Amino acid sequence: MTITIDMCQDTLDEEVRNYRPGDEERIVSFLNSHSSWPASSVNVPKVDHWKWKFLSNPAGPELVCMIEVGCELVSYCASMPVRMNAGGREVLATQGVDLLTHPDYRGSGLMTKLLNHRDKLKTKRGIAFDFGFPNESSYHISTKREGFRVLDLTMIQHRFIIDRQGFFSKVNMGSLKWIGYSSYVALQRAVHRQGETDLIVQNIESFSETDDTLYHKVSSDFDLMAVRDHQFLNWRYCDPRGGSYIVRGVREDGKLLGYVVFKIESENQLIIADMLADPDRLEVISLLVTDVLNQGQYYGTESVICCLPKNHQYERSLREMGFVSKPRMTGNMPMRMIWFPRSSQDLSILSSPGPVCHIMLGDTDWA
Repeated sequence: MTITIDMCQDTLDEEVRNYRPGDEERIVSFLNSHSSWPASSVNVPKVDHWKWKFLSNPAGPELVCMIEVGCELVSYCASMPVRMNAGGREVLATQGVDLLTHPDYRGSGLMTKLLNHRDKLKTKRGIAFDFGFPNESSYHISTKREGFRVLDLTMIQHRFIIDRQGFFSKVNMGSLKWIGYSSYVALQRAVHRQGETDLIVQNIESFSETDDTLYHKVSSDFDLMAVRDHQFLNWRYCDPRGGSYIVRGVREDGKLLGYVVFKIESENQLIIADMLADPDRLEVISLLVTDVLNQGQYYGTESVICCLPKNHQYERSLREMGFVSKPRMTGNMPMRMIWFPRSSQDLSILSSPGPVCHIMLGDTDWA
């Protein structure tokens, strides 16, 4: 006898529960059947990517829960714990990354039950706040119904066009814009010539504990940023299960002065996922970006894209290299970061006007 979803609805009660070892195959099958998962491209089996994302995170164990109706997984949600430096204090936050209900069960209140269950888990874990980078529909639901607040942050997308013939052939009045952009790049580079240096950019296969000095020095310049120590960086960017990232860095006498992380997207774009440099050696940013442009040319990419908060201290270096800027969009709306307090901890910095943030695409679930 074949058991159908309708029969399960009629005869079996729903069970709300946490992840159990061995659930990952069913979860990934469920996500693949009803969504485009994962949001970013990976070159490993999707089950391996799921295990990396939720079982290997150095910020702590998974926050994954689901609802089963008899034999069927019908609703699923997952949040990713993230260690955040907020106002000079390290707190544990979560980023909501996956929410999905089977089409036959939508509108029946399952997701509400699931989120209530997940929120109890967050209370037990001492989560300080939730955050996310929503699309337009999620933004309205999160802010209007769920009480999420909007961080006073404007994300800017910076683009350097490598293949100008290919890029401008697809835009209106492309030949004129090609000439204008080429002139702009030439002018910027003539005015802002880079000085000679003995520093070189090299591959980084993994980070060590001594490299944490860079994060600790940089973090005092920002009101909000994810903790970028060696444990986080090795998990996020150096584990192939997380994605096909290339990590490059600059060292002087063994000391890490800065690093950049990038990947090639299917649209023939090179995306800078993360970048960090010693605040006393910001010339390192120009070295790293120059290296990225050379890498982009080597891989035959059309453009290099880097997203940063407006007025970020690295913005000037990008402009002097010839990047052009515009607000970063998520569909038809500007990219936003939203947050929701989960504890009584002091999070006043998140409500302050214009907090100084280090947020890049690698902090989202998209890159």
